[in-house]
Amino acid sequence: MRIGDLIVLAVVFAGLPLMTPMATANADAVTPSGVVEQLVGGWGLVSRVTTTEDGKALSDPGLSATPRGVLIYDRYGHVAAQLSRPGRTLDMLGDECREAEKVKGTNDTAQTILGYDAYFGTYTVDVKAGIVTHHLESALFPGDIGKDIKRDFVLAGDTLTIKFHTTLRDGTPVVRTLVWTRLK
Repeated sequence: MRIGDLIVLAVVFAGLPLMTPMATANADAVTPSGVVEQLVGGWGLVSRVTTTEDGKALSDPGLSATPRGVLIYDRYGHVAAQLSRPGRTLDMLGDECREAEKVKGTNDTAQTILGYDAYFGTYTVDVKAGIVTHHLESALFPGDIGKDIKRDFVLAGDTLTIKFHTTLRDGTPVVRTLVWTRLK
């Protein structure tokens, strides 16, 4: 039995409530395992917004306001994510490599290097709390390997919204909201 199967069984047998407004906005999802099944699949990034705690939108020099991205959850508990800043060129690499050497990383988010962020690992879902946790087995930024990054999520049909609190490199607290659409 794989970890994804164990998650579903644990959720079903734990006697958790049959509906959770945090995890799904779809009233047809009547079981916790149904929520996990809705999460499974490929997701394309629609938007990624970074805001201060008072709601002011910020520019993101690492991935830009309009990165491209893909997020994949499989039914066995594996996750893979890749995000890329549009307009990356070879001419940018020298300066950005020198900047990348200075990155110390934070515990609350994966790091963007050279306009790219990528990682893979496993995931677990707390349906009741509406949280999916990515357990990073490997990542573009070596400092991210072994991290567990928690994300609030809401499913509404073919739209997945992920929201989390993090900090900028200078320590400023921010909220990131990523909206994904199911790949078909």
